[in-house]
Amino acid sequence: MEDRIFSNYKNTIKNFTDVKNRKDLLIKELGDLHIYYAPFDYVNPKARLFIIGITPGEQQMKNMLEEARRLIALGLSDEEVLKQCKTVGSFSGPMRKNLVQMMDHIGIAKYLKIKSCEELFDKHAELANLTSAIRYPTFVFKGGKEDNFNETIRPKSELFKFAAPLTLEEIEKAPNALLLHLGPKVSVYLKKVLAGTPFEKNLLPELPHPSGANAERIAYFLGKKDKKELSSKTNSDKIDSIKREFEKILNAV
Repeated sequence: MEDRIFSNYKNTIKNFTDVKNRKDLLIKELGDLHIYYAPFDYVNPKARLFIIGITPGEQQMKNMLEEARRLIALGLSDEEVLKQCKTVGSFSGPMRKNLVQMMDHIGIAKYLKIKSCEELFDKHAELANLTSAIRYPTFVFKGGKEDNFNETIRPKSELFKFAAPLTLEEIEKAPNALLLHLGPKVSVYLKKVLAGTPFEKNLLPELPHPSGANAERIAYFLGKKDKKELSSKTNSDKIDSIKREFEKILNAV
């Protein structure tokens, strides 16, 4: 199925030049939400860990399309293009460094028996499936321009109806993988999607979102900032509780 979706947009990707000029990649409009295609389709059936953000942003979309264009030009099959470009575009940019540091800090690398979670993006890519609550890049149109989507996915909304089947489809392909999710909005979404399914038990605690806008929470999570230095925006008790949950779960598996 992934190959068929990709083939619909392959010619557009071959000629991709500017992520701002993306109208030919539009999949769906849901009111002020615009959902675009970028080749985030591949699902790794051997994954032991899912890393789940909310949706690819503009930077990740750009990186993914550029890499897919390069791989197409090399003559790779559609399947290989989808597989190889996934680790380049997913969680790319500055957020990847923060994500890797937090995963290493809580013991994910140790659980996976690798040196660092940085290896999940290259030589140990077979251990992870990199994905999002909304698989394809989604933007909010307001004030005459599109902004990256970072809102709650309401359970009865058309966006939820679009995203949830794709999420379950992915998880069903690697049913024993642990599910690591980033930020409270993804946490709320996944709890709704997975309610009553066998996959509820695979859901790990919420990891602070690795965005640079979340710098203080990340610094405290990593032990780089003392509790007494935190602003009122950072809930240290919640972060401490999350870290204890991770330790308990990862020591038990």
